[in-house]
Amino acid sequence: MAEIIDLNKFRPHVAAPCAELSLVSDTDTRRVEAVRDHIEHMLEQMTRTEDLPLTVAMSAGRFAAMRMFQLQGRAETLAFIDQCITTAELCDDIVRQLDEDA
Repeated sequence: MAEIIDLNKFRPHVAAPCAELSLVSDTDTRRVEAVRDHIEHMLEQMTRTEDLPLTVAMSAGRFAAMRMFQLQGRAETLAFIDQCITTAELCDDIVRQLDEDA
């Protein structure tokens, strides 16, 4: 969770991220990564504490989808969520390959 994965290295057919993201400075990238890691840590901790992983995921997803829709609109929000699913699939593929190679 500590670094941003370049999907183009693994799946060249996946659409490239928007141009705006490539203009982010190294300092901004570190801030974004720190915020992301902090939020993911809090959600993981709450999942363990409450033992309600689906509830925590749905609550976080609902907040994210509604807020992103307000800030960026439907198309951008759906594209982001699709990219998140693609990343999760990629991670599963990598883990599966590592298991097969072991």
